[in-house]
Amino acid sequence: MESVYCSLMTKSRLYQFLALIVSLKKVRAGNLRFFVLCVDDETYHLLKKLNWKNVTVFRDKEFGEEILALKKERQIHEYCWTLKALFLEMVLERFPDVMRVTFMDSDLYFWDDPEIIFNEQPDCSVLLSREEKYKPEWKPNFVKRVTKLTGEYNSGFISFKRDEMGMACLRWWKEQTLEACRIDPLKGIFGDQKYLNEMPRVFSNICDIRTRGVNIGPWDYRKYTFLKKNDHVYIDQIPLIFFHFSGVRIKKGDNGLELVHECEVNTPFIFNLYQKMIADLITMIQHIEPEFDGYATKEDLQKYF
Repeated sequence: MESVYCSLMTKSRLYQFLALIVSLKKVRAGNLRFFVLCVDDETYHLLKKLNWKNVTVFRDKEFGEEILALKKERQIHEYCWTLKALFLEMVLERFPDVMRVTFMDSDLYFWDDPEIIFNEQPDCSVLLSREEKYKPEWKPNFVKRVTKLTGEYNSGFISFKRDEMGMACLRWWKEQTLEACRIDPLKGIFGDQKYLNEMPRVFSNICDIRTRGVNIGPWDYRKYTFLKKNDHVYIDQIPLIFFHFSGVRIKKGDNGLELVHECEVNTPFIFNLYQKMIADLITMIQHIEPEFDGYATKEDLQKYF
């Protein structure tokens, strides 16, 4: 079964996307097929110029004028959220050999093979990553309020199988996000993500990912002990498959790049490894395209809620 990965981005996510690809190439041993959707010309032309093996680049213009019109009506992050399901559906339609599509946010970084996840639950039509909200200072009632706002699952990693239920669920998600993809707590909408709550209720064969070490993020770093053995990272002796650097932004500081994020005290060592990787990739891009600026914009650094 051909399994492929997908992502989308603006130019301010390019550096992190390249780090994602580098990490996947390491753990997949060259067995990688990745599709990426760009929503601006600069990112598209740079990725085409890089011409990385096994990475196929698309532009949002391919969706036509009706979808492009949403770019003027919605904020850029809302527009990107809207394109997720559309892009996954497009890949499945254009590439009949693809049996599974998995969307990955560009700020993921892998320490082990994601196929471990799919091999553990091969019959599931859709695999959802449950998001655990956790900070030591958070009280249970506050966690419930946050979960009610943002949803039970994280849309930064979601996988659809090409079967009847998987395709039906993907089409349903596409229609929901085309209808509304903003953050509106009063109407129970949180971008593309809150809709995931409904998937197990509307469709059958929708599964929570059981594999441990998946979608670990800043919300977890004080819950686990992080340990590095050889080239592998462990959390409480559990192999870490991927870390979600959610909320991390790449900013150009006075002394070089900075990782801007909320959890800046006692962060695990993987943040330093990630920053080193990003710095090396920025240096590479500067040699290839000196005028390219993929650092975070003011809009990137603002909070959505």
